[in-house]
Amino acid sequence: MKYGKIFWGVILVTLGILFAFRNFGVIDFSAHEVFRLWPLLLVFWGIAIIPLKPMVKLVLTVITIVIGIIFILNSPVREYHWFNWYRGHDYTQNNESERIEQHFAEAFDTGVVYAKLNLEVAAGDFKVGNTCVDLFEFYNEGNSVSYDVNTQREGKKTTIDIKNKGIRIGNNRSHEESILSLNEQPVWDLDIDVGASDMKMDLRPFKVENIEINGGAAAIDLKVGDRVKEMNISVDAGASSIKIRIPKSSDCEVKFKTILSSQELDGFIKIKKGLYQTPNFSSTSNKVYIEVDAAITNLKVSRY
Repeated sequence: MKYGKIFWGVILVTLGILFAFRNFGVIDFSAHEVFRLWPLLLVFWGIAIIPLKPMVKLVLTVITIVIGIIFILNSPVREYHWFNWYRGHDYTQNNESERIEQHFAEAFDTGVVYAKLNLEVAAGDFKVGNTCVDLFEFYNEGNSVSYDVNTQREGKKTTIDIKNKGIRIGNNRSHEESILSLNEQPVWDLDIDVGASDMKMDLRPFKVENIEINGGAAAIDLKVGDRVKEMNISVDAGASSIKIRIPKSSDCEVKFKTILSSQELDGFIKIKKGLYQTPNFSSTSNKVYIEVDAAITNLKVSRY
């Protein structure tokens, strides 16, 4: 199928879905904001004439559309709320006096051996790394994002769900800041969805076996320790900056599939295309496995 047909099909489907959601009240935006994005037509034209493979052109087109949608939904020209989870409240005066302060915690039970964290990060600065006597502590402050927290215990395992309830958009948005502290005792499994956030995770104090990160336009700085024999890190990202630091006491294997992305792998040996290992990977007991699937992303893996 020719790229031109796919291109216009994607454009029409996207606009149709946006205006259908607007008419049904799912999202709210001004049609004027769509016409303010006319420079994107030049971007689409440029993508069409660049001598690239059709699949690469399609990926670039989709990414450009996503960026355009983000600009529409975050337009500072008028105030609205995004995905009507806040019906019944007047947010026309969205200012510092309406700042949200949330604090959640769950007492630690020594019978909990495994803990699964499902974390959905919306926007702002998000920090993970402090230890606590509770199973977890979560603090959020800002006037745009609020979170729901739920926990469920099954035998020796507890599952924690931290989800954002929605984003309030206005002319006077303040800076969002969230801090998550974890207990050192359980073996952790982290499943993290990151939006347009600056996320710093220092997981050295914790026994983390699995980390799965799905990133949007995010800056992610991840530092892990060596408290488990085997750690698996999976990253699926677009238009992001990702830094992963592993200890020299652990060896590492990195597999990646990337499109228009840059990679910087300090101290790694290329085994084959898309596969790198540290020099003593096969003979070391502590191992970190990293898999990355990314588009237009800057990836850096280093050892400390």
